[in-house]
Amino acid sequence: MTLGISKSWIALFLFVAFVPPGAGAQDWPHWGADLGGKRFADVSGLTPQAVAGLEEAWRYRTGDSTDGTGYFGNPSSFKSTPILVADRLIFTTPFNRVVALDPVTGDVLWRFDPDVDFTIEYSEMFTSRGVAAHVAPDIPAGTPCHARVFLGTLDARLIAVDAATGTRCAGFGKAGEVDLTSGIRGVRRGEYSVTSPPIVVNGVVVVGSSIGDNGAARLEDGTVRGYDALTGELVWSFNPVPKRSSDPGAENWPDESYRQTGAANVWSVMAADAERDLVFLPTSSPSPDFFGGKRPGDNLHANSVVALKATTGELVWAYQIVRHDLWDYDLASQPLLADIDIDGVSTPVVAQATKMGFVFVLHRETGEPIHPVEERPVPVSDVPGEAAARTQRFPAIRLHEIDRDLPPIFPVDDAHVAKCEEMLEGARYEGIFTPPSLDGTVLFPGNPGGVNWGSMAVHEAAGVAVVAVNRLPTLVKLIPRREFRHRRKEGMLNGVEAEFTAQSGTPFGMARFELFNDASGFHCLEGPWSTLVAIDLASGETLWEVPAGRRPGIDDDHPAADWGYFANGGPVVTSGGLVFLATQYDRMLRAYDLRNGNVVWSKSLPAGPQATPMVYERHGEAYVVLTLGGPTAAGGCGDLVVAYRLPGD
Repeated sequence: MTLGISKSWIALFLFVAFVPPGAGAQDWPHWGADLGGKRFADVSGLTPQAVAGLEEAWRYRTGDSTDGTGYFGNPSSFKSTPILVADRLIFTTPFNRVVALDPVTGDVLWRFDPDVDFTIEYSEMFTSRGVAAHVAPDIPAGTPCHARVFLGTLDARLIAVDAATGTRCAGFGKAGEVDLTSGIRGVRRGEYSVTSPPIVVNGVVVVGSSIGDNGAARLEDGTVRGYDALTGELVWSFNPVPKRSSDPGAENWPDESYRQTGAANVWSVMAADAERDLVFLPTSSPSPDFFGGKRPGDNLHANSVVALKATTGELVWAYQIVRHDLWDYDLASQPLLADIDIDGVSTPVVAQATKMGFVFVLHRETGEPIHPVEERPVPVSDVPGEAAARTQRFPAIRLHEIDRDLPPIFPVDDAHVAKCEEMLEGARYEGIFTPPSLDGTVLFPGNPGGVNWGSMAVHEAAGVAVVAVNRLPTLVKLIPRREFRHRRKEGMLNGVEAEFTAQSGTPFGMARFELFNDASGFHCLEGPWSTLVAIDLASGETLWEVPAGRRPGIDDDHPAADWGYFANGGPVVTSGGLVFLATQYDRMLRAYDLRNGNVVWSKSLPAGPQATPMVYERHGEAYVVLTLGGPTAAGGCGDLVVAYRLPGD
């Protein structure tokens, strides 16, 4: 659908219509294009009129894929977005290996293997979203490690290698690496990892962690640390969960409940404003995800955007998005930094998309909301020992209905309806913040959805952000401890296989499953299931919304044809007025006109894309590159990097 014309739409139309040919050229030096995660490429040749000339330039096979045989049944995934630095296209494979390619030809320049032990099963097996880079001003150009690449590994190491050669930077830490388990309490084998690239700002490399956070109440700390980018020496550390009564926010944790939890870590990608010396942390839920009786209170600074001084780790401000999280509503998206014209004034903002499908737009220097935020009463918990937050924050930008009943069951056929009714039997749903229950609670749009780590993109000159929004509801049920072992052994919940985790140290284990009927191959509930949305960041207005992807095997007249399907990665935007989004299950890369959401180009892919594309320019020619690690047409998992090129004039 397309909504009314706004000032941002007019500005965008004029900008795209009259952008001069060949205006600008750009590398892609950071995971999100720049430190602020804009996912914007100043490659003006990529326009709605010219994109038809985009053709495959080269493809590269990593050799790093598996169907799970020999790896605890875990098939590989390829979630890395490459960066372009030192004239090298650099990315990670599912096995944490780093590869550098020639950006024009796709030829291999070097490979680096950190030798991660894959006889261990990691909680985020094969997840590696990429690397960060830093050009050291104090090291002469042409000498080793003048430009260096930082890799965080599944076995919790931070490694620095030379961007030119792929050899270790010996002066960083010990033999080029830092042990990130040092100083972290009770590290469990395979449960404490790094799955997203760190961020480097003003000579400090800042790194978070991924924690398997449903196993117990007291888990590893979600400490975020800053290291000297040259030496690897620890510069500062910040724990979102207080450690002592004098720590910031400790008064928000009654009876020192911070001692009974862990996590609240930053597993996704951070953003930074080097000029203001700020780094922005998207924190996650405290452990465990679905029962908070051991951690009463709002649990500040979990589920928050936290702004720190990048060079010192000093807390500048924090804005809590979800209080006392009971839904696994981690802040999965990278914060988006932009300067937006609001009432004629250029305003520095940080926009945070969420799993709930909300977008909070905050002033970058203070954390104050730009748009009104409502405090609304939310449902209470009926679980003994649990005290859910009484109110939650509802921003002006909400990308789907949240106060209605669940969508109806999709009437594929009688068998599908009957199976989905069984899956939903007895479940509670009273809105987006309905707490988990002993009878089962539906989470909508679901903890995988709303907006996950694919994040947003922005055309800053027009003030327009673009985001893929998923609706993949899940059902979660708390199970009393005396019943949990037996129920987990059975492995079934409401007639389907479910994931069971212990939540040790609490009175309840947990089971959950997605509301998807394997027998019919359809979601239980009617769509839309996934959409691509354009937003005016200044006004909060939705400019247009179109389907993102399509379920394989259905044609144009099918009822679900316009409901989208699932977008794993996120969008990128070009100065010429295109949005690129890749969708996994239909194995497609599409280009959309930024002015109206119309698809102006599409390409069938040899394997499913699981990451966000990136865009750059070389010798007057534009390139769109993405990694492909999902299912191939012939079966198995992909191991491809594919580049599409638009020839210059």
